[in-house]
Amino acid sequence: MKRIQAELIRQGIDCAIFLNGEKPEPNSFYLTGYTGSGFLVVPAVGEPFLHAPSRDKALAEEVSGVDIADGNKKLSEIIREKNIVCKKIGIAFSNILVSDFNRLKESFNCSFFDLSSFMKELRVVKRKDEIDKIKTACKITDDILGKFVDNFKEFKTEEEAAAFLVYETRVRGCGLAFEPIVASGKNAAVPHHMPHGKIQKGFCIVDFGVKYNGYCSDVTRTFYVGKPSKNEIKIYNNMLKVQEDSTAKVLAGNEIASLHNNAKKILGDKFIHSLGHGLGIEVHEEPYISDSTKGFLRGGMVVTIEPGIYVPEKYGIRIEDDVLVTSGKPLVLSKFGKELIVL
Repeated sequence: MKRIQAELIRQGIDCAIFLNGEKPEPNSFYLTGYTGSGFLVVPAVGEPFLHAPSRDKALAEEVSGVDIADGNKKLSEIIREKNIVCKKIGIAFSNILVSDFNRLKESFNCSFFDLSSFMKELRVVKRKDEIDKIKTACKITDDILGKFVDNFKEFKTEEEAAAFLVYETRVRGCGLAFEPIVASGKNAAVPHHMPHGKIQKGFCIVDFGVKYNGYCSDVTRTFYVGKPSKNEIKIYNNMLKVQEDSTAKVLAGNEIASLHNNAKKILGDKFIHSLGHGLGIEVHEEPYISDSTKGFLRGGMVVTIEPGIYVPEKYGIRIEDDVLVTSGKPLVLSKFGKELIVL
């Protein structure tokens, strides 16, 4: 909160407003842990407060260190009562719907400034409590993937396999970081294939993550359905070597774009997406590990490393781990084995 207030003062912005709609606004959750609807208001000078509807008052009261405003009054009325000047308001454009932004414009006759870049930068290096939650999310993901492999022969369709992942997530009291991908046979050649139809023989990509106490995991493993040929095993092992070599380069001070470019040189045109991305409250966060990203890795970042190759109408292979950047050796948080498992 203090860093945000210092930034508001530096930019001459009177206050920041983060709006929670149907889902928690990531920055609001980051600052308070609040998951209900309403507004988080951070004035440049003074105490931040939550403006929550009556139905979410109990959730708001669980949040420590933030005042709770009367949810029966309009936000603009509360701000006037608190004598907060609102000629310039900061919001995160990347996390607000146009309809919600229009509501703010109707309530306040002022100028709006984008705080997206600042908030992304604020969140990019994780605190210890955030890292611990991501570690737990990865451990849960590893456990579910183990059970998935043990039960795979029971699944007839990709939908059934994906539903198993969803069920195991829910019974552990977690949410989904994203809808699971189960892509078998030629479907594995589509990076974001949605589960559909019978499970086919060949490589089978499973991309899956949970959300534990608001923090995500994102893990991909490629299995094989049937009996792989020697050439297919060789292709997989070459892919695995690229993934492990790329992971070894996740070191504080390394140029981010160089990680992607090194993998691209080896994999060529079959590698059609970025090497990875940051991970935290959102499953895709800064930094994005692509050829266009400027900057360097820093200790405390959590990133994914997920090289992949895709041959249309034939096969795809992708392997992804969640990795903590430290001052020394990279710490891989996802522990599920990466040797090719034949299902």
